[in-house]
Amino acid sequence: MEERLKFRRAPSTRAAQDWRVRIRPAQREPFVFAATFEGVGTARGVLDAQYLYGDGDLAVFLEDLGADASAIGVLLDQLKTVDDVEIAIEITDEAMEVLVRGVRA
Repeated sequence: MEERLKFRRAPSTRAAQDWRVRIRPAQREPFVFAATFEGVGTARGVLDAQYLYGDGDLAVFLEDLGADASAIGVLLDQLKTVDDVEIAIEITDEAMEVLVRGVRA
């Protein structure tokens, strides 16, 4: 059973876009996870995958996008039993710019 999590971003003056973020095994050494993005209801293309070293790296990445600690904990628990987890997240334009440039805030 696939469970979807909804992360809410703190209020911002910048517009937010709905995105689906899929977390999977990286299949690329030395990384553990790959996060891929697809816009929901937009004409935007898929962003480049983000490769993450492990649970801590994934947690910080999701927190940078606006996920709260309890939602991150649930996601990490799910990844212990399921290889492919998809979540919906509202990413502000400001955070999207950071993702596109490949720079973490």
